[in-house]
Amino acid sequence: MMLEAVRLHNWYNSPQGQTVATLVGEVMVQWLSVNHPDIRILGLGFAQPYLDQIVRFLPKERRGRPLGASPAEMGVMAWPAGEPNRIAQVRPNALPFADEQFNQVIMAHFLEGSESPQAALRETWRILTPGGRLLTMAPNRGGLWARRDTTPFGWGRPFSPKQLTELLTESLFIPRQSRFALFMPPVAEKYFPRAAPAWEKAGTRWFAPLGGAILCEAEKVVYATTPIAKQVSALTPHARPLSQGFASRRQEGNGERSQ
Repeated sequence: MMLEAVRLHNWYNSPQGQTVATLVGEVMVQWLSVNHPDIRILGLGFAQPYLDQIVRFLPKERRGRPLGASPAEMGVMAWPAGEPNRIAQVRPNALPFADEQFNQVIMAHFLEGSESPQAALRETWRILTPGGRLLTMAPNRGGLWARRDTTPFGWGRPFSPKQLTELLTESLFIPRQSRFALFMPPVAEKYFPRAAPAWEKAGTRWFAPLGGAILCEAEKVVYATTPIAKQVSALTPHARPLSQGFASRRQEGNGERSQ
């Protein structure tokens, strides 16, 4: 079942949610080419908290560019606050965007509630430019956060790293890098904002597989192909077209009859 936008919004407005958005958002900024001269970002699912983090690192003249798209089953809330709305309600398997419209897509709280994740990923592949990157965040099946339904990472279907990689590969993406995040247990919200950064540093080094979330960056790769006609001519350089062969045989037959 798809997560609800209102519940997600309320959780990300809590101290725990704001801390998670900051910690994970820092990783996303490191991975994304925020200084690219032609950056075109789309957030799919409930990616608004992370888009807010990314916008802070964009050049001032380009801070109004990122767009958001929320599945119809999730619902949608206006974003960003206090500015003209830049988020729409969409069908995940029929996105209302042109082919190759974006070169960066951030997918958060999306796959774990999707009824057809592969169809949604294929649509995402369509709207990405060749070489474009998809940054996916999903709950880690082996982490502590997936075992508690008091946070969004305990809602929906979690993934193992292998499951997420296979899903992306089957959807024509090439995984490039991945890592775990959210290592402090999802308890003691009062102390979470102060303690979480230290847990994040220790967890990355000592107990990474227990992280609550998996971050995976994958690339859209379009392989060049050689037209069939050229392949045939290259393999058989001395072959003649069939019409020429038939014509030669007719001429030879006429010559024999005239003799």
